[in-house]
Amino acid sequence: MSISSSGWTKDDSTSRPWKSDINNDGTATINTYQDVQPIIEKNKKDFNNYGDKLTFGKASGMGSDNGVTVASIPTNVWEIWCEETNGAIKKDEKLLKKYLNDPDNKYFRTTPTRV
Repeated sequence: MSISSSGWTKDDSTSRPWKSDINNDGTATINTYQDVQPIIEKNKKDFNNYGDKLTFGKASGMGSDNGVTVASIPTNVWEIWCEETNGAIKKDEKLLKKYLNDPDNKYFRTTPTRV
């Protein structure tokens, strides 16, 4: 339960909205909000434009370094994954692949292939 809340604030047009709450015990809580729908919609479009699973098909040029972008993860989701894994997901490629290949996270994928 909070004593006071700052309401939602946005520092600039590219930042996530945030608010700070002062709790009864004197601690503070900072919350952020992110609308993930535009990211999911772009991921679906990229997924559908990829081609098939066996060839890069229409995917050539999708990545910024002539590679293929396999996922786009919203910042708030990434922060949750980091918290769930105590930061291990940042260093453990197999763990990241496990999260990306999980059917519950399919809308973060931009290709039909497994990572």
